[in-house]
Amino acid sequence: MQKDRFGLTRLLATTSVLLSATAMSGTVVVPAQAQDAANACASGYTEAPQLKEMVDAGTLPDVAERLPLEPLVIQPAEEIGVYGGQFIDSWGGGNIADIRQFGYEPLVRWSVDGSEVVPGIAKSWDISEDAKSYTFHLREGMKWSDGQPFTADDIIFWWERVENNPKVMTGGPRAELKNNGAVPTVTKVDDYTVTFAYDQPNGLFLQNMAGPYGQRAVQFPKHYMEQFDIDLNPDGVAEMMAAVNATDYAAWWKGNVGSYNDPAQFNDPKRPSIQAWIGTDSILGKERVTFVRNPYYFAVDPSCQQLPYIDERVWTVAADPEVTLLQAIQGQITMSPRNVSTPQNRAVFFDNQQAGDYHLVPATSCDYNTAVLGFSVNHPDPVKAEVFGSKDFRAGVSLAINRQEIIDTIYLGQGEPFQPAPLPNSPFYNEKLAKEFTDFDLAAAAEHLDKIIPMNADGVRVGPDGKPFKFSVEINADFKPDTVDAFQLIERTWKEAGLDVTVNYHSDELFGNARAKPDADAAVWVGENGCGQLPLLNLGRFMNDYGYWSLGNWSGWAAWDIKRLNPDAELPEGWSPVEPPANVQRLYELRSTIPTTVGEEQTKLMNEFTDLLAEEFLTIGIANPAGYYRSVKNDLHNVPAELIEGWLYPGPAPANFATFFFKE
Repeated sequence: MQKDRFGLTRLLATTSVLLSATAMSGTVVVPAQAQDAANACASGYTEAPQLKEMVDAGTLPDVAERLPLEPLVIQPAEEIGVYGGQFIDSWGGGNIADIRQFGYEPLVRWSVDGSEVVPGIAKSWDISEDAKSYTFHLREGMKWSDGQPFTADDIIFWWERVENNPKVMTGGPRAELKNNGAVPTVTKVDDYTVTFAYDQPNGLFLQNMAGPYGQRAVQFPKHYMEQFDIDLNPDGVAEMMAAVNATDYAAWWKGNVGSYNDPAQFNDPKRPSIQAWIGTDSILGKERVTFVRNPYYFAVDPSCQQLPYIDERVWTVAADPEVTLLQAIQGQITMSPRNVSTPQNRAVFFDNQQAGDYHLVPATSCDYNTAVLGFSVNHPDPVKAEVFGSKDFRAGVSLAINRQEIIDTIYLGQGEPFQPAPLPNSPFYNEKLAKEFTDFDLAAAAEHLDKIIPMNADGVRVGPDGKPFKFSVEINADFKPDTVDAFQLIERTWKEAGLDVTVNYHSDELFGNARAKPDADAAVWVGENGCGQLPLLNLGRFMNDYGYWSLGNWSGWAAWDIKRLNPDAELPEGWSPVEPPANVQRLYELRSTIPTTVGEEQTKLMNEFTDLLAEEFLTIGIANPAGYYRSVKNDLHNVPAELIEGWLYPGPAPANFATFFFKE
């Protein structure tokens, strides 16, 4: 298959690479181009002038001693770069740009165009014939930012003392690392070889490890992190906790040590890292933070120059998106962040290109919907549970949404009416699932609604108990302001359909509690991970059952599924099993079966999954997102011609920020 003009066709239209990679049992994966380039560099490397000065002064080892024997060789998007400059970014004050606009260094990683999983910290890997075992070969001689060796011991420490340690991860390892709820056995083969072994075939392991949470495995240098382990250093930990009046070890650890997606992970400048840039100070509470080049970064360009090219990454605090927008259009930011690079702001970005000395780069979104509405089918109120569980209710609610008006008014004509479904550029696209009940048709909406909440003589819709039926929807007003605008239009057309609804708009801090209330009726979130192979990693989200994080309280069905998988499992407090309809039961079965299959069998089951989703119509969407972009300063080079935005493809970080450089 040929690439399109942006080079994205393989991400958006095929699964063959990843599926065949999983099926390549017993084969060590080593890209020949990268290996040849690494061999070519055997004669010597060059480095940034500042580092060369330190080497000449005797305060830093020679570059060849700092790099692994086989560095990662990164091909720039345009040309070989030069050293220097500051990359300026805007920052909300919590996690550093959600790491996806800062760094991305897992064991294995997505290629720039998202078409395949390629080497990262691991130079290669083996897959067992039954797809139960994955063995990663690390880069001999690779070092942490403090110059200490990076070895298999660091990964084992992460697994045993962090991820699989109930004193730190009280809920157990993250779901991305499990296979049908089962955790792997992680074994050190030798200093540079680690094996992850599962009881069942794991057909999605590489894809999950290439996602953002795969980075957890390489964030914990054993030699430094042992001091924070309550079992390895009980007196020291007790002293550190006492200094901040902490009594809960897990909470203290998360707030002061932290892992991926915790602000604390970058708050300790002494903590060794494998990122291209490393901190110089604590970050929390600061108005401006600076990260400098990591002298031990493990990657080079094809001309044997150690990366990164850019000297410093600088963040300035701007909690208000309007401030960030102003910074961007005035050219104060090197690349605009996602929260302001929206269709609504495109005109102002376009008009200020010359004044701000930047240009716009398209950013394809992997989100499958601008907003996903989920109702609480397991509501504690039996009347609401019956109504929300009715497909006729959900269909009527959906038909009473004027999507085209929202697209034209809020999204400035970008996108098309769409339900929560794999995107058209995914091999798992299902036309019925994507398009059913997307027309604005109040008469058809009434036909469906009348079957479950008919109008009484007073023109009021009543529930099965004969009483007026009311419901509310919880929305995070901070996360995507366009969702607020969209639902103000939706409220109007819902009321035209006779629906008595209250939409509650919350701050980011309060939304989680509002959504998690046992009696919450419905909630809205964005639909993520809909392009390419990503729907395979997103089964729970399409069902609106995402572990313990469901939109709307579906705990009854979730509890049933937990007991289905393990009758002896303990349920979270307050959860009671509720048997789902037959089709939903099959969806749960497929959700646990698809990850254990590969190739044609996996594709077949995925198609059955989307057909059942279309039959049940569990969630409601508005439109597929379009019209996104980033402003990029004109002197910044090696930015791909088109970026990809995503979550499990943690865009734009796979675009190789380490190869970006400034040219006057």
